[in-house]
Amino acid sequence: MNKTILIFSFVLFNCFLSFSQEKDTVKTLTSLNKSAAQFERDTLLKQENSPLDIGDDRGIYILTKDGQMQLRILGSVRFSLLYDLKDIPVKKTFNTYYIPVGEDSKNIPNYYGSLNQTRIGFEINRQVGKDVVFIRLETDFNGQNGAFRIRHAYGEVGRFLVGQTWSLFSNVSSLPTMVNSKGPTGSVTLRTAQMRYSDTNRKGTRWAAALEYSRPDLNLQQLDTTGFSVVQIIPDVTARIEREGIFGAVQLSVAFTTVSIRDQDNNVSNFGGYGGSLSGDLRINEKNKILYQLTYGKSISHFITNFAGTGNDVIYNPNTGEFDPVDSFGGFLAYGFTMTKKIKANASIGYANLSNEDYQPGNSYRNSFSGALDCFWQIAPGARLGVEYIYGTRWNKDSSSGSAGRLQALFYYDF
Repeated sequence: MNKTILIFSFVLFNCFLSFSQEKDTVKTLTSLNKSAAQFERDTLLKQENSPLDIGDDRGIYILTKDGQMQLRILGSVRFSLLYDLKDIPVKKTFNTYYIPVGEDSKNIPNYYGSLNQTRIGFEINRQVGKDVVFIRLETDFNGQNGAFRIRHAYGEVGRFLVGQTWSLFSNVSSLPTMVNSKGPTGSVTLRTAQMRYSDTNRKGTRWAAALEYSRPDLNLQQLDTTGFSVVQIIPDVTARIEREGIFGAVQLSVAFTTVSIRDQDNNVSNFGGYGGSLSGDLRINEKNKILYQLTYGKSISHFITNFAGTGNDVIYNPNTGEFDPVDSFGGFLAYGFTMTKKIKANASIGYANLSNEDYQPGNSYRNSFSGALDCFWQIAPGARLGVEYIYGTRWNKDSSSGSAGRLQALFYYDF
């Protein structure tokens, strides 16, 4: 924590030593002495923007005297609140995996408010010959117990990208605008450390491939007496291909991962995993569109938002003393519509499923479903208010189930 703040302060201090501020710093890129095209990155490459990202029209722009480098300072103050009729242990997001079942399901109304989604970030464009070097650093306070957390930290030049940003297995452009920060049940919203290459062919089809780091997910709490631990020896290999037309965009993503498990004698066992995801949007007209995503894989559950951190990539078989891969599936369908110039809404449904084995206990998660209604009102430029009602149900292996609903709101101002 202290180290991160120190590095941040050093970078910011050096930026202000080398930059001179324009008189009107809130103007858009086209208002600078140099044209917007000077710092424009390759428009043929996909620009990955999630629904609640800070807009390009916000921020403070600072230009060096020689006009070769530009700094953008951006931020967002975000206040979220929710009201539950049942006691759900996870408050940051509505995750159907954690809906209580049976005796754990208690009708205890509770209220929760947070500023953890507040963001601050920096973007640098540097002209180097004919290329533009782009650096992005964005943080929030949504780490464990409200800790400072890095969302994005990467550099990009030409077709190459190195650093942490959205996994190629994700497609945040296909997500509906929701108060629920992780999107619908069954969605993929993973950020990873990666080395990526992207390109576009002559027909306009975009493709990219990357080596990524995403820690395999194993529930070690159940294995305290066995001495197992998880390591990553082989990086994930991911790729995607995308095509955009007059009716919308479609993306196909694949991931190949390796789960490496070390025992008490330092012997390592490797288990291969793989998955595929189909996602995109269908534009009905200027005011209406359909968004979708379908994901399936083996030993890749940590890519799906509902299962991240639940230890369900592989499970330990007490009968054989070995690990078995887990099949996972997730997907959602959403319908977005514009009511007025300042009011937009959407309805979404999502589903997530894990395969079960005979030796697993009856209270093991099997599948879950949720439905949500969202409405966002643009109060003023940069300021929005979102209201959401979401309801979900979880089913266990023994067919027991539990349901819960949540009313939540998000107010934010991007500066």
